[in-house]
Amino acid sequence: MSDRRCIFCGRLTELETDALFRLPPDHPRTNDPIYADFRKARGFTDLRSDLPGVCGSRSPECLKLDWENGRPVLITKTGRGTDTLICPSCHNELFRDTDSASVCSAVFFGAKDSGKTSLILALANSRIKEQFSPDGKYRYIFNDRLYSTEDIAAGAEKAASGEKPADLRSPAAVYRVPRAAEGGKPVCDVLHDVSAADTADEETLLTALPFAESAEHFVYCLPADKLAEAPGEGERPDILMRRDIFMMLGACRFAEKPPELDIALTRYDLADMSPETASERVFGVFPSIGELSGYFSGVKVYAVSAARPDLGGSLTDELYAGLFG
Repeated sequence: MSDRRCIFCGRLTELETDALFRLPPDHPRTNDPIYADFRKARGFTDLRSDLPGVCGSRSPECLKLDWENGRPVLITKTGRGTDTLICPSCHNELFRDTDSASVCSAVFFGAKDSGKTSLILALANSRIKEQFSPDGKYRYIFNDRLYSTEDIAAGAEKAASGEKPADLRSPAAVYRVPRAAEGGKPVCDVLHDVSAADTADEETLLTALPFAESAEHFVYCLPADKLAEAPGEGERPDILMRRDIFMMLGACRFAEKPPELDIALTRYDLADMSPETASERVFGVFPSIGELSGYFSGVKVYAVSAARPDLGGSLTDELYAGLFG
């Protein structure tokens, strides 16, 4: 049996019995309300819900389920074949090498303009440019079915110049493929960009953040330059942080294992403080971190900069390794 994890909604699907397949492109197109509702919940205006229909192993149209190079292929009674796997929950594509043991996901959240998107772009772009992990064990392959490498590079360049990049409404996914000498299986690293509106209330969490339940890491983005300006006393910054984190905790309350909380001090190039001072400052301004730590498997602080990802010795590499190894 083979399971596969949807990187969009987090559902684990048993391929032989539960998976659906998108019929070939030349098949008549019909409205897909499940796919349309999923995209609408994430703020897409170009819904594009007129797509070829879906078919599963239990559908009347199915003749048989075959396998080619380890990938399931559905053959219809008309003789057409399709290997485009579709998640039965959200009707997004189930990508190769994303089974239950090989998906590592991180959810980036925080206040508006806290640098979430810029940080994801910097992390993804650095994997694209470097191609190999610092320890030489993995080769990085960016999933350009979601975003083109040109779009990621352009967005990262825009963020580095101080401009606000466009929101990432789909996750960025990077495959870590072991080099031949290392053996092992590919791993899919998934970076979810969560807008401030996605954590507004519990109903929004349930419809827009189902993937948070299976995330190994919650990355709370906190601008380092704002942290440096924050007063040493007063409760307001702490209250706002508690609200954001408690809302995110609500998204994973049924998770088997609590995620790790990673506090990313974004825009670190604008802060006049050392990494050690910055970490002390975080725990000083936000004393509730100590209270919240019991809800997570661990709490770590990283200083990062989308404008200067190599500041202080490859800060984005340090964060990426902390999240995904």
